[in-house]
Amino acid sequence: MEIKWLKTFIIAASYENFRQASEDLFLTQPAVSKHIQRLQQELGAELFEKKVNILR
Repeated sequence: MEIKWLKTFIIAASYENFRQASEDLFLTQPAVSKHIQRLQQELGAELFEKKVNILR
């Protein structure tokens, strides 16, 4: 397990938004997603629920 994955998780969880986390961490949004995916694989658990916002 990488410390940077944990840091990414903490920041993403605090914002509840991967894009904002990517800006804070100076990473791309796909890099944030990959960190979270790897952490989830390592832990064998899903860490976030995905929400879909539908604009009307």
